[in-house]
Amino acid sequence: MIDIGQMNELEVHRKLKSCYLLRATDFDIDVTLPIEEVEGDLEIGDRVEVFVYVGSKDEPVTSLKKPKAMVGDYFVASVVENHQFGSFVDWGISKDLLIPDTEQKERMGVDRFYIIKVCLDERTNKVYGTTKIGKYLEDTTFDIKVKDRVKVIPAKKEELGFRSLVNGKYIGMIYYNEVFQYIELGKELDGIVKKIRPDNLVDISLQKLGIGNLEDSQSVIINYLSLKGGKSPLNDKSSPEDIRRELKMSKKTFKSAIGMLYKKKQILIHSDGIELNYKSRK
Repeated sequence: MIDIGQMNELEVHRKLKSCYLLRATDFDIDVTLPIEEVEGDLEIGDRVEVFVYVGSKDEPVTSLKKPKAMVGDYFVASVVENHQFGSFVDWGISKDLLIPDTEQKERMGVDRFYIIKVCLDERTNKVYGTTKIGKYLEDTTFDIKVKDRVKVIPAKKEELGFRSLVNGKYIGMIYYNEVFQYIELGKELDGIVKKIRPDNLVDISLQKLGIGNLEDSQSVIINYLSLKGGKSPLNDKSSPEDIRRELKMSKKTFKSAIGMLYKKKQILIHSDGIELNYKSRK
């Protein structure tokens, strides 16, 4: 049995000038492995793990390279080429993945990033991609929970935030009002699950949640004051924009953190700013 769109362990059956012929032990149809895919030589009877897909001549072809995603998986990629019939994205093997025009939620643009689900056309056995992923969310089952650490790849700027791929399996959102760092589309980040919504989307935070975030924020403020000579004009009347620019945190977090630092007698709060309480350090 050979699984199209998946990794398969196959046996080298024959060697030709341009390719090797591979065969599954219980399947007597040969599939090709191009010679240029192989470093060194393979011997008859060797077993190799290859990715199998249907090529341009409608015949099964294999690759020793593992794609970024296989049938049933999601991944983030940018468009490398556009045609009237669809768009091609790089997914890690020599043959780019086609996203047919009928499988595009919106017209895809070159060099723009998208969350793509890899699918198999059961009629032709061809692998293709789709950005119409809403219909697949209903069947999502989660192996993550609130406060879990996850890997996040921001893919697209939307009205409220960055639409992102979470752990390569789920679709999530990082909200603009909770972002305090530069976000590069297509680049993986560490995140924390904030909420799993009823629509099976995942809200992601890039900062620790709850008391963990406040503890980190207190350290940031102390270090910031140390670098500023012990004083800063920032206080609870400062604008959210000023606080975000200087400390990379929300005004709500800032107010809670300076309140905790004041109770610990580590800072003094004045009408014109805050300063380190050096007396408490003696």
